Amino acid sequence: MAATVAGMARSHSLSILAPTFMGPPVLESEIAALEERIQRLLAAYQQARLERRRAVQERDRLLTLNTELRKRIEGVIVRIKSMEQSEQAGMGE
Repeated sequence: MAATVAGMARSHSLSILAPTFMGPPVLESEIAALEERIQRLLAAYQQARLERRRAVQERDRLLTLNTELRKRIEGVIVRIKSMEQSEQAGMGE
């Protein structure tokens, strides 16, 4: 990307890249610094996307585990209630 912007600056007048106010044109070193900053921001963005993807996968795994555990607990509750009813029926006889 640096070569592309620098090539544009050489092939076209630098005024294309200059601010609209009456000041000095943007220097190549400033362009290089901006390109470096863009690269760092892009790397940070990609890292954040990766972390988000991992977090979503972990959330999905935990939601699945939660559903499975909920079903198991509900099954235990049903069995306990069934045992309680059996005991009450046995006492009533």
